[in-house]
Amino acid sequence: MTERCIRICLIDDHEMVREGLKRMLANYHDLAIVGEAGTATEAVEAVRTTAADVVLLDLQLPDGQGLDVLPDLLALPHPPAVLVLTVHDDHDLVLGAARRGARGYVLKHTSHEELATAVRRVAAGGHYFSPDVVGTLVQGELNAQDRLRLTTRELEVLRLLVEGLPNRGIGRRLFLSGDTVKTHLGNIYRKLGVDGRTQAVVVALRDKLLE
Repeated sequence: MTERCIRICLIDDHEMVREGLKRMLANYHDLAIVGEAGTATEAVEAVRTTAADVVLLDLQLPDGQGLDVLPDLLALPHPPAVLVLTVHDDHDLVLGAARRGARGYVLKHTSHEELATAVRRVAAGGHYFSPDVVGTLVQGELNAQDRLRLTTRELEVLRLLVEGLPNRGIGRRLFLSGDTVKTHLGNIYRKLGVDGRTQAVVVALRDKLLE
């Protein structure tokens, strides 16, 4: 049976950037560019009509900010996974994108291999924050003692969190009640020194806690 391609919509105001992305991803048989838009006004309709699985979203558009488009994309009947693709690694932009529902954030100088990996990861329900921006999003280093304090069960919960599963999905996978999942997540957040799911994912990726 033929593997279904991941449908991608490009949102970037520079035509040359869009053409470059098309060429960059053309050699991957499992990735297909199905639409594009150059403005915030065109973005939502382009994603809606193409039924894209993943949106590569630039943050600087001629008629608005990419961050402002993000909630509208996620409000669609079949919302895509949004992967921010930008030149900006400013802390507030990275954090703002994550808080508004972006599944990942990569910089435009990334290699085609990393971009393809990021697209596949977010399409599968996970997260991908480029190593270049992870340090921007969560400052400081996690010391070895903190790592060792995560129990085996907490690491299992964290792994499923990185994969993008909601609390209910984590509970079903590990045969845990909703309250037990919440307890484990609270302990994970406390031990990692983070405020919630997105920062926990970024710390796990940055410090390779699941390798």
